[in-house]
Amino acid sequence: MFPLIEPLLLVFETLVYPGLAFSLIVILLTQWYVRKLYARMQNRVGPLHTGPSGLLQPLADFLKLMFKEDVAMIGGGDKLVAVLLTIAVGSLIALLLMTPLTLPLRALLGLHLVINAPFDIILALYLLVWPTVAIALAGLLSPNPFSIVGGSRVFSLTIAYEVVLALSVLTPVALISLLHGGSYSLYEASMLSWKLWLHPYTAALTSIALFTALLGLQCKLLEKPFDIPEAETEIVAGPFTEYSGPKLALILLLHDLELYVGSAIITFLFLGGPAPFFRPLWAAALTFLVKYLAVISVLTMIKAAVARFRVDQALGLFWRYVLPVALIALVLSIASPVVAPLI
Repeated sequence: MFPLIEPLLLVFETLVYPGLAFSLIVILLTQWYVRKLYARMQNRVGPLHTGPSGLLQPLADFLKLMFKEDVAMIGGGDKLVAVLLTIAVGSLIALLLMTPLTLPLRALLGLHLVINAPFDIILALYLLVWPTVAIALAGLLSPNPFSIVGGSRVFSLTIAYEVVLALSVLTPVALISLLHGGSYSLYEASMLSWKLWLHPYTAALTSIALFTALLGLQCKLLEKPFDIPEAETEIVAGPFTEYSGPKLALILLLHDLELYVGSAIITFLFLGGPAPFFRPLWAAALTFLVKYLAVISVLTMIKAAVARFRVDQALGLFWRYVLPVALIALVLSIASPVVAPLI
């Protein structure tokens, strides 16, 4: 085989599918779906006029921000913020390349090698943290008291929900690795996670971890009831107060990309991805899409139904209740080789 096929394919995957171009299309469509569902739950219409049923409204909003003036702040770290946001977007794109989304293209080209390695779940969790760091530093680098308060609130929440999210993600990975011969790889766990629903013990632990993962992702996205860092009635827009134009567009792009990647990982690790329809490709894609939209719908319904918490309420919820539950689920997952055969 042509020796340059792998590097060229990696570039294509990064820039086109399942990387930047494909992700941009998905997040614009996802944003349209979220806005329509959120509007429906509030007895509104949502996007309507730009494109069929308002389908192009997210794209119009993005382009509008991209062509607006980028106001530079005196004493602000504008260039550093742009670099941080770009790295955060790159980290999520890299994380996508570690999922089975790369499999259809590689199978079409006759390549059976995918991007996975033993214990690469550690790298996946590291890449997942970068967007939070970028958002928090964007607030702290802005010479505005509202932005600084918002950035500090992001860091306060981070020590709670990132731990919960990590423990939740590790639960199905540990179950797959201990019971089905995996190697703590994100790709392997994503491909085999459907087996966790075949045994009552692993199904119960997966359900618990799914619940805590959804709460962790909701907080990571700074959506209600965890939109504390950008509380409009208190601190305007929190860490985003001083940003406009292309930088604000990049911030919103990063948020929607987090929603897409986080929901896709939950779909793979907890809901079995395309299972039980791995073939043909259209059936697998349709099954994955239905599960992905189910995750998006749950997050949107939580956003529409619950009012914003205070900082102490959010931290109390995670540290007192969600974190212990996620930790117990992980511990029981590690004990699964001993306990599962007894049930």
